Amino acid sequence: MGRPRKYSKKFLTNLAKEFEKYIEETDIPIIAEFAYQCGLYSQFFYDHEEFSDLLKRLTTKKKAQLEKLALEGKVNVTMAIFSLKQLGWTDKKNVDIEGSLLFKVVDRDGD
Repeated sequence: MGRPRKYSKKFLTNLAKEFEKYIEETDIPIIAEFAYQCGLYSQFFYDHEEFSDLLKRLTTKKKAQLEKLALEGKVNVTMAIFSLKQLGWTDKKNVDIEGSLLFKVVDRDGD
């Protein structure tokens, strides 16, 4: 196994600008799509701290767009739900119950 490849500051800065442009210009940004277009793996962006804020922006926009477009019927709802679940959404119901139970003991003999 070799050393991880090092990238120049200039390369990372230019890539970050392109990434930001992609996020702004794409209706539903997808990290794998952008990585493929750049000839990189998706994990590359998670491995470099320089992209942390851009990944958060991409995820936030993707969640908002999927929800909005699904509600408007402009995207397949099943696929939107699947994608949102991949981003952390859940359809589990959490029920909190508070209270106490009172038991009354009754003597069958009438005593």
